[in-house]
Amino acid sequence: MADYTTHLDAFRTFLLKIHTVATTKHIDEAARIEDVLDASSQRMFVSKPEIMGSDGDDFYWERYKIEIQETSGTNFVTAMNNIFIGIRKFNKRTPISGFTYASAPTMCHMKFVRAEEAKKKSKKSRWDGVIWIDIEWSTS
Repeated sequence: MADYTTHLDAFRTFLLKIHTVATTKHIDEAARIEDVLDASSQRMFVSKPEIMGSDGDDFYWERYKIEIQETSGTNFVTAMNNIFIGIRKFNKRTPISGFTYASAPTMCHMKFVRAEEAKKKSKKSRWDGVIWIDIEWSTS
């Protein structure tokens, strides 16, 4: 498998593999979450990252905002649980089906930062929420 073109591609692929149902796009592919087409309303959208810091040498941190839409509160909780499990697997380098660590060699470490309260959109019959994840990248 070839290296991912961008950090956004690598992170989007990670999210796709840990939440196998949601359609997942990043800012280079769609302007906003509403532009991510998914008939079931199960989708994730990754915004451009914010640089959070650097060790001044080989590593730096970027913070990613992920918008999540799910069809029910139960599905939203399941999506969050899958993200937590996925982060733990990534940090321990435990196999994740369909995600190749060798294809994202500069992606070093992840941590969950925070989440906003999920809200039910009554007219749309869906749950919306936002989470932030920091990723440590290597410059080499």
